[in-house]
Amino acid sequence: MEVEGSNRPRIPADLQKLIADMAANHVTWGEARIAAELLLKLGIRVSPWTIRGYRPPPPPGPQRGPSSQRRMTFVRNHAQAMLACDFFVAVTTRFRVLYVIVIMEVGCRRITHFNVTAHPTAE
Repeated sequence: MEVEGSNRPRIPADLQKLIADMAANHVTWGEARIAAELLLKLGIRVSPWTIRGYRPPPPPGPQRGPSSQRRMTFVRNHAQAMLACDFFVAVTTRFRVLYVIVIMEVGCRRITHFNVTAHPTAE
């Protein structure tokens, strides 16, 4: 069954309300998480694409707050378990190209490992 003039499958009104409530109460959950919760806890199989169509739209940007706030909250909560790495090239004064890799612990901002080579290999 499909909604007239749409490719979206028709789902019961109570399930539509449940999807909207789940999205409102758990703002960090995406469509896939809501679909998984419905399947695992209620045995209802709904596609994440279908859930996207019945989810209420997010509030406008200024009321919701900057998206970097959520990312920074995540980084603060998990900084002790995170590593950051960077791979770049450096050119010397004699125009030699050196390849540099740096791995740093995010929580304490300490360099865990670094290496510099003129000829990188798979090893």
